[in-house]
This record gives sequence, C-alpha cells and structure tokens, in this order.
Amino acid sequence: MSVIINDKQYVAEYLSTPEEIMKGMMGRDTLEGCIVFKMGMGHHSFWMKNCYIPLDIVFVNKNRISHIHKNCEPAGNKLNPPRYTGIGDHVIEFPTGTANNFKVGDRVAMYLGTPVNPVR
Repeated sequence: MSVIINDKQYVAEYLSTPEEIMKGMMGRDTLEGCIVFKMGMGHHSFWMKNCYIPLDIVFVNKNRISHIHKNCEPAGNKLNPPRYTGIGDHVIEFPTGTANNFKVGDRVAMYLGTPVNPVR
C-alpha cells in the first residue's frame, strides 16, 4: 500500500481487522513508512501502550487530514498512557517528525497497490 500526502509517497502497512488494529505498533521498535488503520467513520482514541518509539498520529476524514498529534511519546508499560483522539475514517501512524509539514485539510491519497502515476 502507498500513502501520498503533499506530493510525498510513503510505503504503508494496512491494518483492517480488529486484531490488527488493536495490536498496531505494540512491541515494535521500528516503523518504515507508515501504518494505516482502517476505521469506521467516527471519533477514535489511540494510546501507545507497549509502544517503544515516538510517533506522529494523523486522523483522516474523507481523504483529508482532520487532526494531527505530533511527537507522541511511547508509553512502554505505563498503566495509564495518554490518549490521542480525533475524528475520521482512517488513522495513520508515522515515525515522529514525519508530520511536521502536514496541516489539517491536506489531501491524503491511499492506494492498495502501486499508484498509476507514483509521486517521487
């Protein structure tokens, strides 16, 4: 899968089952590109329990960025980690710093395969 924001293409993992979505970045210490969570439209809350790297969390509604949480610190094994909320139909996690040039309203294109005209 590929995600394109502001003419930059990111290789993406696509999580769509409840089990995949619940696990997310738990137990991982690296992320190449990004992870796309397919969510039903609505208000969502993410936390970073058992996550070991800082992330930028981007909420997407109808192919537009609706909210951005930058530099979300890993919670490790904390019992009550912070929650990151927003409204959307997808949530995308990036390595921290990736979303520094994103803003609310930016267009997000997602391709399950390789885009016909990939942006370089």
